[in-house]
Amino acid sequence: MDPEGLQLLLPATTLAALADSWLHEDCPGLNFAARVTGSAPAQAALWAKSPGVLAGRPFFDAIFTRLNCQVSWFLPEGSKLVPVVKVAEVRGPAHHLLLGERVALNTLARCSGIASVAATAVEAARSTGWNGHVAGTRKTTPGFRLVEKYGLLIGGAAGHRYDLGGLVMVKDNHVTAAGSVEKAVLRARQAADFALKVEVECSSLKEALQAAEAGADLVLLDNFKPEDLHPTAAALKAKFPSVAVEASGGVTLGNLPQFCGTHIDVISLGMLTQAAPALDFSLKLFAEGDTPVPHARRP
Repeated sequence: MDPEGLQLLLPATTLAALADSWLHEDCPGLNFAARVTGSAPAQAALWAKSPGVLAGRPFFDAIFTRLNCQVSWFLPEGSKLVPVVKVAEVRGPAHHLLLGERVALNTLARCSGIASVAATAVEAARSTGWNGHVAGTRKTTPGFRLVEKYGLLIGGAAGHRYDLGGLVMVKDNHVTAAGSVEKAVLRARQAADFALKVEVECSSLKEALQAAEAGADLVLLDNFKPEDLHPTAAALKAKFPSVAVEASGGVTLGNLPQFCGTHIDVISLGMLTQAAPALDFSLKLFAEGDTPVPHARRP
């Protein structure tokens, strides 16, 4: 999907609420530094100092909108960043520019970092000729999930379920609590009704066949080594061709191609959100006619 179109997925009211919560977290009381800058009109340049994928413009905009500042972008969402490059300019009262600076940079850096890793993962998968879905997981930062899931989408990955209500996921602990795979899937199907799919986490071919027989839409083959994953998925598909297969657990950017295969529909990686390094951005105030370029980030 076009990155610009993905911005339409973010409700304005949600963006405003998130921006308010982040700004309140950073400055819940007196802002003593405002006395230093004053409230005179000022302008700042946003610089990208490390390579990657630009993601998070709507969140950056929402933060400065709440502070009566205007952002002018020079690069579209999803752009490949080649440092050092000026990405945007922000104009508004000096004390408001600096009040939003760190919050906006944190959000943009984190979202862009996830988009960058997601793009790398998708590229690695596509290089094998595999056309399935590279997906994230629910392993996200509390209070920051929307940013991280959006970053996955900008990077070309699937977000997977956004929350517990997006898909009925039956994991090992659910099976233990229910007493068997069959009972767990039956209860999940009753809860899901016609509106939701049911996915079951399985650690063996036997469990996968039981889950499919009981009515699972998807089977998650968890923590399988590639040499065991593909024959297990093939055996499952041979009997239940309509059941989708997800591979997860132990997948990294380095070994991702080994998990790609004919019988695998989805490969999910928790590291896309848990281990993505933030990109380096800086916001520098400047006088009209003078915009010094900062140094690039060293590897």
